[in-house]
Amino acid sequence: MEFNKSLPDQIKLFNFAKKEISLSGIYQISDLPKISEIASNNKDNVRVDLSFYLKNNKTPCVDGIIHLDIVLACQRCLDDLSIALEVNFNLAFVRHNQDSEELESLYEIYVIEDEELATHDLISDEILLSIPMVPTHDYDCIKEINEQEIVEGKSENPFAILRKIADVGKE
Repeated sequence: MEFNKSLPDQIKLFNFAKKEISLSGIYQISDLPKISEIASNNKDNVRVDLSFYLKNNKTPCVDGIIHLDIVLACQRCLDDLSIALEVNFNLAFVRHNQDSEELESLYEIYVIEDEELATHDLISDEILLSIPMVPTHDYDCIKEINEQEIVEGKSENPFAILRKIADVGKE
């Protein structure tokens, strides 16, 4: 298996599949603009493994695994939320929808016009598809915040000063 710091910028689908190329690479989240917009840990690594092959001697396919830890904003409390992702995918690239009818259901079908595909787009799209629609902590983070505010927010009774004044007047 060929290992690079990063993969080629463009994937030549049919060419890679015909040669049964396997590639591995490491990016930083900051290298993937669509992901770095939503992540707060842009210096962390993204490990990518891709294996290309032909299905039925004509359909270019790629099996891939992407590993990353991504830090997003919790949609309840807006604090950092760390999510460990292992994205597994099986993609088949066809020119027409009817070409996908002879493929097993394990493939996610991409209808393409061009034989080349931007590597960053492929990786980013698969990561975005695997992120929860509304990322939130596993526990009730809002309840925890509210309890902290109640403890911190306990202040003196506003009428306590009047009681003190009244007590001074009785002396």
